[in-house]
Amino acid sequence: MANTGFLDVSELSFDGIKSNLKTFLQAKSEFTDYNFEGSNLSALLDVLSYNTYMNNYYLNMIGSEMFLDSSELKESAVSHAKELNYLPRSRTSAKVQIQFSIAANDRPQTIIIPEDYAITTTIDNKLYKFSIEDNLVVTRNAQAQYISESVYLYEGSIVNEFFTVSTGKTFKLNNTNIDTNSIKVNVTESSSDSTNTFYTFAENLQGLNANSKVYFLQGYNSDQYEVVFGDGVFGKALTNGNIVRVKYRSTNGDAGNKAKTFTSTTKAQGYTVTTSVITPAADGSERETLASIKLNAPRFFTTQNRAVTREDYINLVLSEFPQVQACTVYGGEDVDPPQFGKVIVTLKPYGSNPILSDTVKESITKYLRTKNITTEPIIQDPEYIYLEVTSDVRYNPDATTKSIGQLKTDTINQIKTFNNTNFTEFGNDFRKSQLITNIDETNLSVVSNDTSIRMVYKIAPIIATNQSFDFSFGNPIYNSTQQFKYPDGFVESVQSSFFSYEKNGTIYSARISDDGQGILRLYYVSSNDSVVELEDNIGTVNYSTGRIKFTINVYDYIQTIDIYAKPLRADVVVKENKFLEIDFDKISVSVTPYRS
Repeated sequence: MANTGFLDVSELSFDGIKSNLKTFLQAKSEFTDYNFEGSNLSALLDVLSYNTYMNNYYLNMIGSEMFLDSSELKESAVSHAKELNYLPRSRTSAKVQIQFSIAANDRPQTIIIPEDYAITTTIDNKLYKFSIEDNLVVTRNAQAQYISESVYLYEGSIVNEFFTVSTGKTFKLNNTNIDTNSIKVNVTESSSDSTNTFYTFAENLQGLNANSKVYFLQGYNSDQYEVVFGDGVFGKALTNGNIVRVKYRSTNGDAGNKAKTFTSTTKAQGYTVTTSVITPAADGSERETLASIKLNAPRFFTTQNRAVTREDYINLVLSEFPQVQACTVYGGEDVDPPQFGKVIVTLKPYGSNPILSDTVKESITKYLRTKNITTEPIIQDPEYIYLEVTSDVRYNPDATTKSIGQLKTDTINQIKTFNNTNFTEFGNDFRKSQLITNIDETNLSVVSNDTSIRMVYKIAPIIATNQSFDFSFGNPIYNSTQQFKYPDGFVESVQSSFFSYEKNGTIYSARISDDGQGILRLYYVSSNDSVVELEDNIGTVNYSTGRIKFTINVYDYIQTIDIYAKPLRADVVVKENKFLEIDFDKISVSVTPYRS
């Protein structure tokens, strides 16, 4: 008798597979009226279903890993990126600018601080080592002192790997914490011939010939790299017996940032060395993530190693400089005043440092000049617009077992998560409705929230110096329709934090505010809580554009002076070089019970 049953191959779940197998067998005459439940055949169906389910899962994962956009394993993404000539970013070492001083009573003409000379620092009870890349010659000055020029030292341990060439031209580096910028490659002729040659890194095949002493670099597995040599057509080929030495730093990435105090325990040529920090450690960064590789690799390929469009500039910078978290590019004709023939590149680094170091900016400028044709790249620091968030959260006590303190902490964490999710790129605007929704979702017991924001701009004036400031929030500022000066107790549209101001020999705790008519004044609050003006006109505010200009001589302040402005609209929009962030120190949350 013919079997009319069939298997539904579209079903992938365990229960669905087993049900389909039962249906198939029940359609066969041999199993008419057969009870499959509780039988030995049911156990066999379980085994078959489980095996089929596991194969489904395995084949689905294999299929996903075959494509860059669906891959879940970083090693798969690295392999696909290799086909696009994209090198995933490694960790980069934090670097500190140092000046050495050496005590030498016998007064030699020069003292050499050798390559890889290291100093140490401790961060959170962990020891970090910073070393110099090349020999540094310190010459005796006219005062018989030995003070070096300023020099950068880089965080990380020095690693040397050796490979003897037998077959092949590709060598896997074992360390997963490599800073690829630190790689140095030397090739020795053989164990009996110590002649060695320095090989340079080649990004592509342009300009190479059979004698070019270069090496290439490509990703391997998740966080490793391979050194690849030429084939005798593009790049000099290695011969059997050659010994390859690859030297590099194994780094802790951004963990070494902000170190300020260092100790030198090793002598140089027998002399005691002391250090002076010029700029604290910075520019350390983490390796590229899976998500970043999937985003950047195809976009890097489309640039074809040249900078023409806005996206080309962004892709080149993000792929080459791991210190950069976000990048925006716009034409010089869009700035005020216009800079025709220029390309403005604004960069936000990873970590807590708001701007990149000058050396990294110079490196980026030089790099972009080799990729563009007619325009001149100009690096411009970002302008940070911070947000102060004040939220009154009402909740139903009967709907949760959490205390008010726990709900407050959860709400603050929810606001921080909102920031970290929504403000990662230039051009990410603030939508108040989204924040309100996120706060409501903190806990099922939250009934509603009343949330307000203020924009914040931070300045750091030079003490005891008459200094002018001119900046813009880029958004209209709220202003009362009343066209007269604010009475005492009125909340101004523009207001600064308190700072010390000297007038006629007296130090006041003063603040800047607007007077309701577009004029910025300086005042202090007297003992009877009334406003006393110190200066009635130090600058102006344009409520329509958000532009603020003023001149002030500050006696003293702590960290920064914060300029607050209440936005006219619920949302805050950022353009050009402005980057939006919630200031975590300016999140104020109150939680009150509410019963419906």
